[in-house]
Amino acid sequence: MVEKIKTYIEDLDKILDGGIPEKNIILLAGSAGTGKTTLTMQFLCGACSNMDEKTLFLSLNEQDLKLVENFKSFSFFNEDWINKNKLVLVDVRTAIPADNPDKSVFKSVDVLNFIYEQLDRYKPKRLVIDSISAICKRFDDPDHVRKFLFDLGNLLLFKGCSAILVSEVEPGARRYSNFGVEEFICDGIIYLDHIEKNYRLRKTLQVVKMRGCKHSEEQFLLDISESGIKLLKLMDH
Repeated sequence: MVEKIKTYIEDLDKILDGGIPEKNIILLAGSAGTGKTTLTMQFLCGACSNMDEKTLFLSLNEQDLKLVENFKSFSFFNEDWINKNKLVLVDVRTAIPADNPDKSVFKSVDVLNFIYEQLDRYKPKRLVIDSISAICKRFDDPDHVRKFLFDLGNLLLFKGCSAILVSEVEPGARRYSNFGVEEFICDGIIYLDHIEKNYRLRKTLQVVKMRGCKHSEEQFLLDISESGIKLLKLMDH
C-alpha cells in the first residue's frame, strides 16, 4: 500500500484521495499570480503545525523577509517556525561562489552541491524549490539543464524527501515545463491556470498526473483567503 502525506489543503487532499504519495516529487506548474507560492507554503506550514516536521523552502524569486511579510496575514503561517528552524527559508543565490564575478549566472554543479548541503544540514521531510525554471534559466551552459534535473531527481530520491518543484510557464500555454525534462523526473503534475468566468479572472487547479495515486482529473476553481486555499466546483460557481 502506498504511504501518503497530506498537503494540508483539505480540498486538494480530497481530490488526491488522502494526499500525495510519500517521497514523491511533484511539479507545480502555472503562470504568474495563479497561487503557486501560497500552495507550496501551505504544504510546508501544514507539516510544521501538524507533524512537527522540518521543512525547507529554496527560493530565487523572493527575499526571505519579503516572503515572511507576505504570509503573516495567513492563519496557517507561524513566524516562530522560522526562528526554530522548522521552516527554513534559503536564497539559492547564496550558492554562487564569492569569486564568481557574475552573480546572475549559476554553474549547475554549484547549485546541485548547494541543494545537497542544505538537505544534509537541515534534514527536511518536505522541500519546495521556487522556482526550478528560474534557477535553470540562469545556468552558464543551457546544455547542463537536462543532466542537472536528472541528478536533482536522483538526489531527492536518495534523501527520501517529499518535494514540490515550481515551474513558471506562460499564461494559457497549457504546458508544464520550460525544458521538457521536468515532467519526466516528477511523479506528479499539478497545473494552475487562469480562466475568465462571469467577467472575472479566476484561478484554477487541475491534477494532471499523480503516480501511485488515484485522483480526480477535474478542473477546480482555486480561491485564496486568510485561511489558505479552497477549491470549488467549476460548474457551481
